[in-house]
Formats: sequence, C-alpha cells, structure tokens
Amino acid sequence: MGPIEAIQPGNESRPVVSAVAWTNGREAIVATMAGDGEIFTCEINRGQSSELSYLALVVHALGNSDRVAILGSSTARLALEREYVAIFHRPDRIIDEEPTGAVDTSSLVARLRALAA
Repeated sequence: MGPIEAIQPGNESRPVVSAVAWTNGREAIVATMAGDGEIFTCEINRGQSSELSYLALVVHALGNSDRVAILGSSTARLALEREYVAIFHRPDRIIDEEPTGAVDTSSLVARLRALAA
C-alpha cells in the first residue's frame, strides 16, 4: 500500500469544518469532521517520500478546514503548519497548540470533537 494507509474512500472532496493532525515527521494521524458531524481518520506514513511530498499529503488530508489543530513535536508541527499556510494561505485557521508526544487515533478524535464544540 502507498503512503496513505487508512484513508476512508470518498471523503477526499467533502467540505471539512474542523481537522486535527498529529505528526512526528515520519508519520501522521489526521482526523477530520465534515459539516454533518461525520468524522474520518487516516494514517499517513512518509516512507521513501520527500519531506515536502509527505507534508503535502498530510495537508491534503486536513483539507481547507475552518479550524485546524496540529499536534506533535515542535519541529514537525511547525513544518506542517508552514506547509498548510503555503498551500491554503490561511494561517488564521490554525489553532495554537503546545508540543505533544505521540497520540493515538481515539485521542485525536476526542481533540477534534472538543475543537468542533
């Protein structure tokens, strides 16, 4: 399987209102919420991809969300935030977060629900 490993089919073009990602620079978990409250998750592994290609995949999974929280180590988080802004030109949508260690999908979904509340 390619670098995107658990993406839900058919969710690539739906409108996303909130999104949360965790990354360590080698892998990412992304959770997104559509306007109807439906939640989708995916895992992205960098594999042999360049950093820029990997970050672009993660940003694509986040979508052009109204609110975005990016979790992870300072370096990985900053790189992903910069790529999000480079693609969507919307730094105002990024919610400021503290550096965090690894999280699992259920923790990320809980953070997404809190962000969307």
